[in-house]
Amino acid sequence: MSENDPIDALDLKQDRRQWLKTSATALGATLIPMPGVSTQTLQTESKPAASTAEAKSAGRFFTPLQHATVDELSETIIPADSHSGGAKAAKVADYIEQVVGQSIDESQKALWREGLRLIDVMSQHDHGETFVNLTPERRIAVLTVLSDHDHMAELPEVRFFKELKHLTITGYYTSKIGIHDELEYKGNRVLQEYVGCDDPGPATK
Repeated sequence: MSENDPIDALDLKQDRRQWLKTSATALGATLIPMPGVSTQTLQTESKPAASTAEAKSAGRFFTPLQHATVDELSETIIPADSHSGGAKAAKVADYIEQVVGQSIDESQKALWREGLRLIDVMSQHDHGETFVNLTPERRIAVLTVLSDHDHMAELPEVRFFKELKHLTITGYYTSKIGIHDELEYKGNRVLQEYVGCDDPGPATK
């Protein structure tokens, strides 16, 4: 991946809804990292701030680094704009951690652990940095590769991306920011007067 590879960067800050419907066109990168970037190398260069055991002892599912990665992933999908806060402000990462951590489905938990690892493998492969250290444009590029290959459901990183989108959208649009700021829901209101209907109904003979 060179610095000059074209990326048709979608301005997520201007149109988050468009991102949820489609993705920018970016780099013809493979989902499988090249042999030169091994998992062992990635784990050596980027060790998590706490082990899985430490995370469990603190009553958390994600390690601090994993939580930070989920924070940036969800914000990339639903970023803040002039109208409302994004996934970070809505604490979507906390919502996802609660849902996944309390799940009795061990395969879902395994998918999140492996998916987060593969996100960093892809980021290292394409850009030489872990996801949390990428620029916003390069984060979009990584997720675009997954979006462009969403038909390849046999790949764990693709299944993870679909689960990530689902929980990000659910977490955001059930939060106070998503409901009241983004959707501008005003809540139930008491009508002072029943205005009725102007439709005269079927004509009577």
